[in-house]
Amino acid sequence: MFALLIAVFLAAPSTSTASNRTLRTTLARWSHVIAVDAYGIDLSAFRRHPRRMVRRARHFRVDALHARTAIAAQRPSTASGLRGKRLALAAFSYYAAVGRQWVLSGQARLQRHTQAAVSHATLARQLSVKGNRMLIAAGRALR
Repeated sequence: MFALLIAVFLAAPSTSTASNRTLRTTLARWSHVIAVDAYGIDLSAFRRHPRRMVRRARHFRVDALHARTAIAAQRPSTASGLRGKRLALAAFSYYAAVGRQWVLSGQARLQRHTQAAVSHATLARQLSVKGNRMLIAAGRALR
């Protein structure tokens, strides 16, 4: 009986890997959603459809905030998992700010305020670079 209990205990996955694994899965799922949204915004901007770009940017921002909420709900069980969670939260916060700047850029372009549109797009690019670095670091921490 005692040997069977030990065998079951050793065969069951530890909670530390399970918790970090769910965090890693959640991060991968939401980063894919964000990437698809960003591709749509890029396509709309390239084809010069500012209204469509604004709509997609709003959706991007909402998805970034949903991703942040989903990541915040996860409970990492190791120090590297906690570091990865913090980096992922920061990355999705940057992405939410990027979405806001893209919305402002599209709205400025609709109103023919070219200089304002360019400045918002530039700020969005700078913030997205920071978000990308944070997301890559989070993925590395969760390996």
